[in-house]
Amino acid sequence: MSLPLFPAPAAAAAEPATSPRRAGSRIVQVALPLPLAEPLDYLVPPELVAVAELGRRVIVPLDSRRLTGVIVGVRAAESATRSSAAPRAGLRSIEQVVDAAPAIAPGLLAVLREQAEANLCPLGIALAAALPAASTATERAAFLPTARGREALARGAVSGPARVVLEALVAGRGPRPGAQGRRTTASTGSRDALTALERDGLVTRGRAPVAARARSRTLRAFAVAPGVDAESVATGALQRAPKQAALLRHLAASGPEPGQALALRFAGAPALLRSLLARGFVALEERDAPPSRITSALAGGGGAPLSLTPAQTAALAPIAAAVRERRYERLLLHGVTGSGKTEIYLRAVAEALAAGRQALVLVPEITLTHQLLARLADRFGDALAVLHSGLGPGERLAQWRRLRDGATPIALGARSALFAPLENLGVIVIDEEHDSAYKNEEGFRYHARELAAARAREAGCPVVLGSATPALETRFAAERGELRRLVLSERIGGRPLPAVEIVDLARARASAPRGRKLVLSLPLRRAMTEALAERGQVLLLLNRRGFSTRIFCFDCGHAERCAHCDISLVYHSGDHALRCHYCGHQIAPPDACTACGAPDTALLGVGTERLEEEVRARFPDARTARLDRDTARRRGSTEAVLRHLRDGTVDIVVGTQMLAKGHDFPGVRLVGVVAADIGLHLPDFRAAERTFQLLTQVAGRAGRGASPGRVVIQTFVPDHYAIQPVKEHDYERFYAEEIAHRAALGYPPCGRLAVALVSAVDAAAAEAGAQRLAEVARATHRADDAPAGADAPPTGPPPFEVLGPAPAPLSRLRDRYRFHVLLRGASDDAVRHAARAVQREIAKLPAAVRASVDVSPMNML
Repeated sequence: MSLPLFPAPAAAAAEPATSPRRAGSRIVQVALPLPLAEPLDYLVPPELVAVAELGRRVIVPLDSRRLTGVIVGVRAAESATRSSAAPRAGLRSIEQVVDAAPAIAPGLLAVLREQAEANLCPLGIALAAALPAASTATERAAFLPTARGREALARGAVSGPARVVLEALVAGRGPRPGAQGRRTTASTGSRDALTALERDGLVTRGRAPVAARARSRTLRAFAVAPGVDAESVATGALQRAPKQAALLRHLAASGPEPGQALALRFAGAPALLRSLLARGFVALEERDAPPSRITSALAGGGGAPLSLTPAQTAALAPIAAAVRERRYERLLLHGVTGSGKTEIYLRAVAEALAAGRQALVLVPEITLTHQLLARLADRFGDALAVLHSGLGPGERLAQWRRLRDGATPIALGARSALFAPLENLGVIVIDEEHDSAYKNEEGFRYHARELAAARAREAGCPVVLGSATPALETRFAAERGELRRLVLSERIGGRPLPAVEIVDLARARASAPRGRKLVLSLPLRRAMTEALAERGQVLLLLNRRGFSTRIFCFDCGHAERCAHCDISLVYHSGDHALRCHYCGHQIAPPDACTACGAPDTALLGVGTERLEEEVRARFPDARTARLDRDTARRRGSTEAVLRHLRDGTVDIVVGTQMLAKGHDFPGVRLVGVVAADIGLHLPDFRAAERTFQLLTQVAGRAGRGASPGRVVIQTFVPDHYAIQPVKEHDYERFYAEEIAHRAALGYPPCGRLAVALVSAVDAAAAEAGAQRLAEVARATHRADDAPAGADAPPTGPPPFEVLGPAPAPLSRLRDRYRFHVLLRGASDDAVRHAARAVQREIAKLPAAVRASVDVSPMNML
């Protein structure tokens, strides 16, 4: 039923619950990918006891279904007591052990147990996230032929359309039932035939296995058949068939070989092989194809390490020492953009490999994988595997197996690469550790920083967190001595950080001709002209894709909004459509206002498409490209734009925050930020932090080559504390201001926060569900717990409070109304205690109401 990660022993048939052979069997706890409070207990038949080990996947029955889970506990049946979640009628047996070796190693299993508990996630859901995508089979509703139906088909007792349908069901490719309340997937004639077959007891409704989508590529190879003496056959039975004899002798000497290779060596090989197969002299084998070497096109292998600056040498020393001493330690590599953090990562990886250990390197997004992949491949050749969601299921599984089999010691990937099967870790590196992409927002809501720390602690190795703009949580932990901070304050070679100019858009627009929309201010246009004249490249950042923010009516003020979400539609000129960036709903732009009928509507705001149009109009001779989520959907487009930047075959690139992350292009002379205020006023306490990080990061793309760089930032709030420090590249100034705000309000990292989000199609139901959760949270911490007789007035936020329920900032999404409840307090234990109570209450909410709780939220929208 399930695709083995490793070859598995044959499974015995499941025995009835009354079988005497169950005496002396064992009990295993199986974590299933379901929202269950505890793993379920299952009996292990004696013949499977030897292979039912921790970390292996097993197929088990649950109600009328068969599911694949992971063994997380083993004990003798005689001493076991049935868990509270086990089926009431008695323990059932596991039916099959899928893997011949643990799919999740004991060390990683222990880490995932800890992190699942910390994030209030059912263990089975956390473990499912750790397995290669689509590597586990599932089930679906199906029509199944009964024994009587098979017999009738064999006797020829069924004819016409019913026979066609029954034959298809026996072959496993027939129609299946639709979702509840919907018709089946069959045509009208087939539905009538199914109705008759079901009425006559020839088919029944049940569940059928669906094979895993992740499949290893296989090669068909020809080999000398077992027991055949090739030379004796060649000189005997094949004496008059010299070509067949020659091919047989070749296989005997070379071993199994694919048919394509044989066709290149022997004329008429297909016909020769058919004859040899028919006579039983050769056999056809299917074997796993070797995984493609993703790095082969990049690998130079043995690229010489760069010379280190004194600052780099000082920063590398404690990292290398921790690797050599097999010591767990968290280290923050806080280096300005262009200060050589990547070279320190590579040296740390080399230290791990020299010690006979493995290395794991994480990047926040797939677009950054290519650049770091090239650096790793140049230094270490093909000794690495790549894991990210951009790979197909089969290739991802192949890369996973390379790591598990020890074929390569280095893993590179995005957030989910943390689950790589590396049992001898020597170092973990997290590049751009501040990036919000390291937080998983659904299911297993882990943060890569915390999960990496847990893995490093278990493995006894350092974890290196690198950034020019560390997350406040990381910088705060360094301030409290919880991790070591290593500083690189200067760029390599003493190159200066780019000069930053801040343009007040309010003043610039006031001086612009009346009625003209100002997209590029005069200072930015002048800077672009100068950079292009000096053969430099220009990056323009606008963190909003699309052509415009919205369509707005000048008569009544109506803006076109999504019919399913509480958000404005965005105009995309490429397909002349208004599109919702949350649910994908789109409509044609109206000819008149849909509220009042007035024809006087206008596009307001600017998107990347609109900005690209403006740039092409003002700089027609410049080679211009765009990089955002829309263009990235086209396969290979992101790599093409980045390659053009690197090769100097593009002059101006317009893009979103994808431009800001980690790229190193020496030809970029100018960075322009078209609207620095986007995101600054979002209803999220991290808005200022993210704005400062984005501006500082994108500014760091300029001036990384021999020529100095320049940055022009357009903003309506030039004096804001998240914008002014960017001018001097002063992280510490921003940090001091922002941490003071967080401390006053009790927000992380100066306090703890959890968020419960409730949604329903009916707004009243969603609000009522949120109110229930808020009452449960308040009940866990009553005011009578406060100390009596306290005369001094309280300072700062209260020790614990429940805020809400209130409509979420995005109050309607995909036709569902959303309310949230915030749990805020100084004590981590208090907030988690309340969050656990909320989680238990969520299970009691009506089925129409969905809810979740996140104990370390990164996105408040």
